[in-house]
Parts: sequence; C-alpha cells; structure tokens
Amino acid sequence: MTQKKQRIEEIKEDLRRWYREGYNIEPIYESLKSKDVKTFVSLYKKYKKLIPEMKRYEDVLKNYSDPKAIKYTKMLKDPLKFEEYREDIDAYVRKKQEIEESEDELFDILTGLKSEEMESGLNPKYTFNNYIVHEGNELAYTAAKKIIEKVGSINPLIIVGESGTGKTHLLNAIGNELVKMNYRVIYENSEEIILRKNVNFEAQVLLVDDFHLLMEREELHPLINLIVENYTTEGKQVIFASNFKLYYYTMEPSLKAKMESGISVEITHPSEEARLKILKTKAKEIDMQINDDVINYLAKNISNTSTLISSLKKIVAFSRIVGKEPSVSMAADLIKSKISLQPGVSYLIEEDKPYRSVSYLRDTIERGYNGIVITRMNPKRFENYFNISADIYWLTDSKTEHKTVQPILENINYFIEKYVDGEYVIFMDGLDFLMSKNSPESVIQFIRHIGDKISETKTILIISLDPKTIEERYLKILERELEIS
Repeated sequence: MTQKKQRIEEIKEDLRRWYREGYNIEPIYESLKSKDVKTFVSLYKKYKKLIPEMKRYEDVLKNYSDPKAIKYTKMLKDPLKFEEYREDIDAYVRKKQEIEESEDELFDILTGLKSEEMESGLNPKYTFNNYIVHEGNELAYTAAKKIIEKVGSINPLIIVGESGTGKTHLLNAIGNELVKMNYRVIYENSEEIILRKNVNFEAQVLLVDDFHLLMEREELHPLINLIVENYTTEGKQVIFASNFKLYYYTMEPSLKAKMESGISVEITHPSEEARLKILKTKAKEIDMQINDDVINYLAKNISNTSTLISSLKKIVAFSRIVGKEPSVSMAADLIKSKISLQPGVSYLIEEDKPYRSVSYLRDTIERGYNGIVITRMNPKRFENYFNISADIYWLTDSKTEHKTVQPILENINYFIEKYVDGEYVIFMDGLDFLMSKNSPESVIQFIRHIGDKISETKTILIISLDPKTIEERYLKILERELEIS
C-alpha cells in the first residue's frame, strides 16, 4: 500500500471511530459533500487534536451530576462547541479536583494513611503487597513483574486504562520495588514535564503518569521521542501510564515506530468480587472493623477503584469524627454528597436495594421538595426502615388499608401527571413488577412519556432498579432514556 493510500485509510478509520463513539462529525461530512478540501483538512486536524483532550475531560466529568457537569458533558461530543467552552470546562474540572485533593488529604490524616513522598517522587504506600490482582489488571501485573525480573525486558511499557483503574498504584509499586533493588528511579507526572519541558535523563528507570497529557501536546512529541530513545538503551526502562490508547494521537513515523516497539497493556475496572477484596485489604490497612453490609454496598455501587478507596476513607473518617460505627445509610449519604439532583431530570439508579436512591430522595426533600413514593415495599415498612417524610403509595393490585396505585400504566400516568407542575420529587421502584403486569415495551414507552413531561417542569423523577430483574435490552433502553446516577 502506498503512503498516500495508507494515510487515506487512517483518516477513514478515524472518521468511522469518531462516528461510533458519538462525536458530531457532521461539519466534516458537509465539507466532504461540498468538496471543500481546505475546510475538510482544517476540521480533520482540529478534531484529531481536540478529541483526545475531550475524552480526558469526559473521563473526569462522569463522576459528577451537578448542572454544570451535565451541561459540559453534553458539549464533549461536539468538538467545535468544546473549543468554544474549553477554558470554562477546564476551570470547572480544576476546581473540582482541588476540592477532592484537599478532602483526600484530610481523610488520609484522619485514617492514618498519610505518607510522605520520596525523593524519587514515588508514593511509598503503593506497593505490590497491597495491589489486588484481578482479571482486569492481570496482564498489566504480569508485565510489571517481568520488568522487575529483568529491567528493559518490555521497553517501553504502556499501561492504558480509564481514570481510577489503579494505573498510578501499579506504576508506583514497580518503582518502589526497583528502588529496593538499588535502581535509580524517577516518577514524573506529565503536568510537571509540561511545565518544565524536560525530564531527568540521569535515572535508570523513568515512570511517567498521565502520559495522555503529554501526547496531547504535539509540540512536546520531540521530547517524548528523546525520552524513549534515551530510556530504551541497555539497562534502562521507561513506563508510561495513559488514560487512552496511542491510536488517538497523530505521531511522526519515527516516534510511532519507537512507541510500537514496546508493549501496551490495558487495565479495566475490577469486578464486584475484586472490589470486595480491595475494600477488605484497605480496611485492614486502616485497622478498622467495617460491617460487611457497608463493604458490600460500596462494592456494588462504585466501579472506579480510586473512588472506591476514597469513599471508604471518607466513611471511616466521618465515623471517627461523629463517634458512630460505619453503616449503610451513612455510606449512602456520603456517596451521594457529590450529587445534587436537578429539576426537570429523570434519574435511573441501578442498585439491588434502594439505599442510594432513597438517600437522594431524602436529600431532595430536605431541599424543600415534596416527596411522592410509589413502591413495591409495604408503605409502613418503607417509612420505618428509611425514616422518610413523604406520601407513600403501595404499587399493588391487592386491596389494603394503605394508599395504593394499581399496576395499570394509564392509572400511574394519570397519578404522576398530577404532580409534575410543582416542586415534587417522585421516587418509583418495581419496574420489573410493572413489566410482569404489562408488556415491557409499553412500560418503556410509559417511562419515556413521563420523562418527556418532567423535562419541562421543576419535578424530579428517581427510578430505583435492580438491573438483574429485567432483560439487558430493556435496561439499555432505560439507560439511554434516563440520566444514570
């Protein structure tokens, strides 16, 4: 294949991938239709540069559900809109991260996990001893161990994974192990490299975190080339940790060849079973007995490893401050503390028991909303168990002394529409029960209709759903129709 044909194929593959990933590439196609080559080339180059940056922000923003986060997340599928609001998005993300870093530092002090950074830049608390191996990181772990056995055996090594999958832990674990073996190791964050526009070439092993930030800066690609050239010589080693795969970036052939001469390994989020092991290991480090219900609740509701650990530390710190044992209700309140549900939005909360959704409900009622509950749980039991101040209706076709709503979609629709003009928060569970009494398709249509109605009002809808109780195809539709929290 000629170089020109290869380049055309690369461009086609980029366009196909951007389309699959949901980016607005209409302006590029319009320039193709009108045969405006100059505009096409300009837009393609712009998209190629902006999309990796947008993916980085998207990775961070998915952790928040406040109005600005929702607004900015929508912009991250439109490169031209992102370009217009980039400074605002960056300022918002930096502020959020500064708050979280301050919180994490406080929780580390309160839980006794605060540790000093070493001269090498490594964090001594991240070791192989407390790194939990699971099916999502097994390949990366194996590659890391191979480097420990023989430095330079995989060079460069690129560890790829979403934010919060444990890349930083593994990177530091490798470094700490090699320091014990008397290697000169330097750990660098890409933000520091960007500021200095240089790295330390005197070490034997260089570990670069957040490598995607460097790759976004094409003007720094010559430096990356120099880093790889220097640290792939005999007796040296370079390891990069990145949120994104290399194919997102345009590289000069020489740099591309050097990067591809090594191995790229991916880390994915841990399974629920692995999350339980991570939490139990961390609880042991903190030296605190934590109820299995709390551990199980966290493992079920948080997939991001970093968020999982910081949530555990937050719960332990809070329990020590207030002098109470950690509980599921405490965990639910602290997890949702980042999120304030917004008027006119319908939320889907995936959970096997409605702890988190009821926590959101309670929080919204405390903000002055009137609460309406439609539940499959006996109303008296619901009220006593969750200690909630709301009008509670039992979703049942049985005759009872309690206030009820029958599982007839027309009736529920009429019932809910009475409350969509005021400041109401409506909690609903039992979708699986509704689907057993009506066709699943009609229930989906009903939810879509209610969601449309609510979107034009101040009302908030919370739907609690155990994802195991309905077919995956219907769950996917609901996830598209509703905000997932």
